[in-house]
Amino acid sequence: MNKFFSTTFASLAVLALSVTAPAFAASPTDSPSSRSDSDPANRPVIGLQYEGPIKVVYQCTRDEWKEGVSKPLLYLKKLRGYYEKQGIDLDQLDLRAVFHGDASTHILTDEAWNRVKNTDTGNPNTKLLSELKRMGVHVEFCDSRRQKEGWAKADIHPDVLLAAAAFARVIDLQHQGYAYIRF
Repeated sequence: MNKFFSTTFASLAVLALSVTAPAFAASPTDSPSSRSDSDPANRPVIGLQYEGPIKVVYQCTRDEWKEGVSKPLLYLKKLRGYYEKQGIDLDQLDLRAVFHGDASTHILTDEAWNRVKNTDTGNPNTKLLSELKRMGVHVEFCDSRRQKEGWAKADIHPDVLLAAAAFARVIDLQHQGYAYIRF
């Protein structure tokens, strides 16, 4: 009896699909020239579909600058601002950046920056690092790289956390569900 009902149900499902299939066929008004998505001026913009929790980790290795500051730090600030403008509950947002490689100097204190760069200007990222901390963004630095460079822990900006090893930290965060972005 179960086999009878299963077979009958499957046959009815196929019949229903075949009867309703023509309703999905393109009509003359759905031609490419009449659809708004074929008009570049009227194409849709995809908005946010997922509201959280949102977890992101930036792996920051390149010595890139924009608007006079570290490009990954600036983009972290912009991403956080975007989510805020979209009405995302900031308690649902966890942004992190793990610095190492050529981007290592981006997270130095003013004094260490001056010493390493042989200047007296101070680190252009100092204000941005403190601002990101106030915004709830976590900036981390590879402690292995710090040791390799011969920098003291006090040379790292006080709002930056130390991670034992950058690659291992990024992998750990990915296993915790963080989306990965590379800079």
